[in-house]
Parts: sequence; structure tokens; C-alpha cells
Amino acid sequence: MKKSVVGTVGLGLGMMVLMSGCKLLEPLAIAQGLSCQDEQHQASQNRLFQLRDRAQDHIHHFGKLDRATEDLIELFQGMQGVSPSRDTVMMWLEIVNGTQGQGGMLEALVNRLVEQGEGSQAESVLDAAAEVSHSLDSGYSYGKTRTLAAIARLYIKTGQRDRARSTLARAILAETGIRGAAFKTKGLTEIARTYIALGDTIQASQILGRSLHYAQSIVYQDGYTQAWDFQPLAIYYGQVGQLDKALEIAEKISADYYRSETFAKIAQDLADQGNIERAHKIVLDRVSDTELQAKFLAEIGWRSAKQGQSDRVIPLFTEALRQANLISDQNLRMIALSPILIRYAEAGYPDRALQEIAPLETPDIKAKVLSAIAIEYATQGQREQASTIAGQALETVGTIPETYEQEILLVDMVRDYTQMGLYEVGIQAAQQIPSPEKKQPLLLALATEAATRGDDEIAVKAAEIMPINLVPVAFIYQSLGQTERGTELLNRGIKAVDSLENNEDKFEAIAAIAVEYAKAGQQAKAEEFFAQALLMSNQVQENSYIWLTVFDRLVEGGRYDFALQLVRSMKDEYFQSTLIDRLVKRLVQEGKISQTYQVIDWLKSPAEKVRNLLILADRNIQTGGRDVAREALEKAFDMARTIPGEESNVMRFGGQWDDQGNWFGYTEVEDPMDRGSLYEEIAIRYGQLGEYNSAMQVVRSLESSTLRTQLQQRLACYR
Repeated sequence: MKKSVVGTVGLGLGMMVLMSGCKLLEPLAIAQGLSCQDEQHQASQNRLFQLRDRAQDHIHHFGKLDRATEDLIELFQGMQGVSPSRDTVMMWLEIVNGTQGQGGMLEALVNRLVEQGEGSQAESVLDAAAEVSHSLDSGYSYGKTRTLAAIARLYIKTGQRDRARSTLARAILAETGIRGAAFKTKGLTEIARTYIALGDTIQASQILGRSLHYAQSIVYQDGYTQAWDFQPLAIYYGQVGQLDKALEIAEKISADYYRSETFAKIAQDLADQGNIERAHKIVLDRVSDTELQAKFLAEIGWRSAKQGQSDRVIPLFTEALRQANLISDQNLRMIALSPILIRYAEAGYPDRALQEIAPLETPDIKAKVLSAIAIEYATQGQREQASTIAGQALETVGTIPETYEQEILLVDMVRDYTQMGLYEVGIQAAQQIPSPEKKQPLLLALATEAATRGDDEIAVKAAEIMPINLVPVAFIYQSLGQTERGTELLNRGIKAVDSLENNEDKFEAIAAIAVEYAKAGQQAKAEEFFAQALLMSNQVQENSYIWLTVFDRLVEGGRYDFALQLVRSMKDEYFQSTLIDRLVKRLVQEGKISQTYQVIDWLKSPAEKVRNLLILADRNIQTGGRDVAREALEKAFDMARTIPGEESNVMRFGGQWDDQGNWFGYTEVEDPMDRGSLYEEIAIRYGQLGEYNSAMQVVRSLESSTLRTQLQQRLACYR
């Protein structure tokens, strides 16, 4: 059968599909030799990776820990339903154990829950995580051991010590299946680390002895690999109180830097235990790297201050500074001095840290240190001095040539100064931030904090900088019982918004007022202001960031009805469909079926409607919503029949033109949005539901006998 050719213009739609989060299977998968096992595995893998990425976004970008927890539980349950593969196991290890030097996503989630006092909410996700490890067969004993030990440590963080011990018992059992000395020593070391976290030094010592035995039997090819095994062993021996053994193991590390680093970390742990004198001696006698020696002398000095051993603090920091100043390279010297001076201030000596700041010539380094000194002054109650030094930090930030580096520091400063109650200088820092989308929430947080603490003048001053903030601050006053003040600020905020001359600012501000009224339960007012926002939208370019900002504000505020009305008012079809895609995904995720159909109906392209209906079907296939999935597929099939043009299109992109105007060297890709490809996806999902007769009805609708045969081969995998 003849296939039509779509040039580069057609690529945008196809690539949009691939980037949308609903990755369609390759139409010619079976023809290319994909087995049934591969067919089903590919679909499952795609779903697992989608859940992983979504959970990561919820943790690191949106701060939605409840949704991240739901995503990870669904991910872990999905992992138990598929045969383990290298990709799945590697993803699993990265989620739980992280990569070298960086913790995993599961640890990040648990840490944040614990920080917010919601550690008990981690129980369900940790239980699901433990079951994934338990489901792996003996061929993955090393991975099982490491992940179970890590999960046990997370149980400890949440206060569930009994669950930690039972999970650790599983790790010990899994370790018996590990083969090879290199894997044995790493697995055992992880178990010992968990026993240390439990405070069981006797069991930890026994496990460390076994781990060391295996490590000593390995012939290492390079110093780095040896250090990877020997460094944690030495450190953990120090933590269980066997200092001589720890030092003996550290001495055997062949790589100079890692040997110094190991001695330094042993010394730091000793300092944590209160043995400042011995820690000091180890750093002086055993740490040969100058930068490490300077850094860890400062760490010991800071610990001595926290433990009340004040007579040792100044000598230790004096020695640390002397060592750092021995570094010949100026940039390296400044990099070494920066954390030392920050620790000096945090140890309670901001005056002395300030006296040593002269060598810091690079503005970003100097600004960080000055800011840390200011925070310590504030901690000590020296608020005037704190404000003065914080002002110097801000002046220094202004001399940094790169705007993006300025912004990173300023954002941190506003947050720190808000927390410390340095509101005036926090406002000054916020005003230097160039991007409104970052400045606005920081000023709102500062105003909210000030209002909550009873500092009315500062709260209003911070809010007035961006009038959009006056309205939420007004509602904060009302929630605090200060109704009259809240009403006054609300009126002032609305008046300020009315006076805005910039249409984009006014559009965003009016929409924000609508959301705030909606949150307060004042539906009539919310609708009144949203109607004004719709009128303002006609005066704002549609494909601008402000439309996205307003749309996201409405969605985050839970006003999906407003978001849909906003989208319906748009004239730019491509931008409209982009926002509809985002809204559909959110509604599907929250199980709002009727609203999902309502939104999909507003798409103009039949192919895009089908794609979004497939997203709805996918979600419900995975969550067991068979009736919803079946209904979505029926609608998708009816809509797919209306897609115009050839059944199968090939897109060409890349390449170049010759002198005669011929196009060559291009790449051809099957268009995943043509009618034939979408028929195929609908049929496969019917197969996944076990609805074989419905799947065959779709197959019979294909014009191409070749495509019909290929699709029947794929469907056979689901019978």
C-alpha cells in the first residue's frame, strides 16, 4: 500500500506526541522481531519510567510529597508485576540507594516527610519498597541486600525500629546468595552500616569482620576501587569504637587522597563522640592533603564549640586557617577558606570570621561567607550587626558578573533572612531578583511570615512590592481573626491591581485574586474576578509565559473549571492543545473522569483527542478501572475513524538539499499520530484489557493487509 510522506512540517505534531509522556509503542514492533515478552515488557517499562519521573518532579520541583508517595507506591507495585530486567533493577537500585555520592529518591522523600513531622506517612511507601526487594530472585542477591539495608535505615529515620530489624533480617538472608568477594564485601558493609544506625555495635563489628575478610582477598587493579571498599570499612570500624582497627585499615589504602580523606572522616566521627584531642592528633599526624587537613580541623573546631569545649575552638580554627593559607593556588585557597570561615561563624565567632574575610576576592564566595556571618549575628541576637553584614553581602552579590549566579544566591538569602526575621534586608534581596516568577513567591512567604509573627508594617511593605501578594496576605489576616485589617488590605490590593498599567501583570493579578477568593470559599467573588481575568486575557499575547503562569495558578488552586474556561478562550490552536494536554494529565491523575472528557472535547484535532483518550485508558488499565478504560477506548476508536488523510504516513526530517533541489540524507519515521498507528494503539489496549473481540474490530478497520497481519501478531501476545 502507498504511504504518504510528511515533510519536516509534520514533525512537530509527531515529536509532541513522543514528548507528551504517553510514549506509544513502535507500530512495526513485531515486524522488527519484537517477541511477545518484549512487547509486554516494553509497555510495562514505559509506565515504570513515567512514574519514576513524575515522582521525582513531585519531590524536587513541586514539593508535593503526598503525590510523590502515591507515585512511588504505584511504581513499586508495578515492579512486582513484571519480570525483573537489568533496566528495572538498575532503576530500582538508583531509586533506593542512589548513585555514588548522592542519595536516592526514596531517601529524599522520607527525609522531607520526617522534616515536616510526617514520618509516619512514609510507612506505606517503605513497605511497598521492601516488597520489591523481597520479590527479586537469588540472581539479584547483591541488589536485594543493598536495597533492604537501605530501606531498614529509612525505617529507623521514621522511628520504626521493629520494621527496620525485620527488614535487616531479610537483607542478611539475601546476603547469603551473593557470589564474589567484591560484591560480598559491599553487601556486608551495607548491613554493618545499618546495625550502626540501630546502635547495635556488637552485631556491626561481627559483620564488619566478615566484610574485611572478603576485601582482603581481592586483588585490586587500582587504588580507587580499593578505596571504595576499604574507606567505609575503616570509617565504620571507627564508629563502633574500634579505633586502632579503623586506623590500620585506613593506612592500607594506597591512593594518597582517599587515605587522607579516610583518616579525616575517622577523626570527624571521633570529634562527634567528644574525643576532640584524639581527633585533632589524627588530622595533624595522618592527613597529608593540606586542603583536607584545613577543612577537617575546622569541622573539629565547630564540633568542639557545639560540645562546650570552648577553649579548643579558637586554636583549632587558627590552625585550620593557617593550613588553608598555605595553598598556593589563589582560587583553591579561596575555595578552602570559604567553608572554614562559615564554620567559624557558626561556631559562635562571627567577629573572628569577619576579620579573616579579606583574602576572599571572588564575589560569589565572599557573598556566601558574609551571609553566613550575618545569620550567626542574628542567631546571637545582634540584629543591627546582622543587618549591616547582610547588606554587605547583598552589595557583593551585585558585583557578580553572571545574572543567573546572582539569582541563585539571592533566592537563598531571601529564604535565610526570612527564617531569621531579617525582614528588611530580605526584602532588599528579593527586590534584586530579576525574574518576577521567582521574586513573587519569596516576597509572599516573607510577608506571610511577618504577618504571622505580628509584624504588620513589614508584612504590608513586602506584599505591596508586587500587588498580587496583597490579596493572599489579606486572607491570611482574616484567618488570624484580624478581619478589619484583612478587608482593608484586600481593598488596597484590588485597587493596586486595577491601577496596574502592564496588561500581563494585571492579567496574572486578577486571576490570582479569583483563586484566593475560591480558596476562601467565596465562589461568587471568585467567578466575578475570573470573568475579569478572561476579559484581560484578550489583551495578552497567548503564547507568552504569563498564560502558563495563570494557567498553572488556576490548576494548582484546584480550579480546573476556570482553567478550562481560560483554555476555551484561546485562539492559538497549538498553544491551546498544549495546555489541554497538561490539564488532561492532571485530571486523569486525580481520577476526575467526567471533567477529563469535557476537556478532551475541546481539542480540535481528532488525532489529539485520541491520544488524550489513550492517556485516560492507560491510567485506568493500570489502576484496574476497566469500565472507564473500555469507555475511553470506545470513544477513541470512534474518533480515530474521523482522522482524515492516508492511513499511514512517514515523516522525514533532517538531511539537506542538493543543487537540483533534491532532498537527501533525511531520516524517515512512522508518524505515531496517523490513523493506522492510532488504530494499532487502541487495539493493543483492548488486548491488555482482555477485550479480544473489540481489538479485532479495530484490526478489521485497517485498510492495509500488512498492518492487519502485524497487529494480529502483536495482539496474540495478549490472548
